[in-house]
Amino acid sequence: MSMEEYRALGAALATAEREGESPLVARAVRLLAMTGCRKGEVASLTWPEVDLETRQLRLANSKEGHSVRPLGKAAADLLSSLPRHAKSETVIASGHQGTPFIGLPRAWKRIAARAKLKGVTLHTLRHSFATTANRCSEPTIAAMLGHSRGTMTSRYVHVVDDTLLAAADRVAGAIAHAMAGGKPAIVTRIGDRRRA
Repeated sequence: MSMEEYRALGAALATAEREGESPLVARAVRLLAMTGCRKGEVASLTWPEVDLETRQLRLANSKEGHSVRPLGKAAADLLSSLPRHAKSETVIASGHQGTPFIGLPRAWKRIAARAKLKGVTLHTLRHSFATTANRCSEPTIAAMLGHSRGTMTSRYVHVVDDTLLAAADRVAGAIAHAMAGGKPAIVTRIGDRRRA
């Protein structure tokens, strides 16, 4: 997705919510867009897996097994603003019992149509996160997405360092800025962001 498409997505989410779409839809889509997580990782995300102090997600059961991901400030701010369900540790919880929200695929079709995003799926948000980070090194992008690196050392090292946090800040910040209707920004390299 381009920054203009993120801008259209943000506008579509805001309009849909004003017109009665569940706020869970906007929360889930924004979280997917700003973290690069898989749909299932966001759907099953629990509060014990969220560390807002160190800005990390410590996913217990991702496609790659245990996975630690950096949270950009915009994503961390979104998470900190979310209400917690009284009966559930699930972050995107629905209903009285706080079950994981399962209506996202159908809602996404409505949102994508409203934003005029042709051929864009929920998984496209993950690819677009990586594309937005294209000026970062391949290992940095892989770490932000939780890809297995396959080395013996990487099996024992599960940390998010300042470089990863800075990269996540730039990528999530650029996406959040565009989704909020700001003039699209291009992530040129870590520590630099210029307007399109």
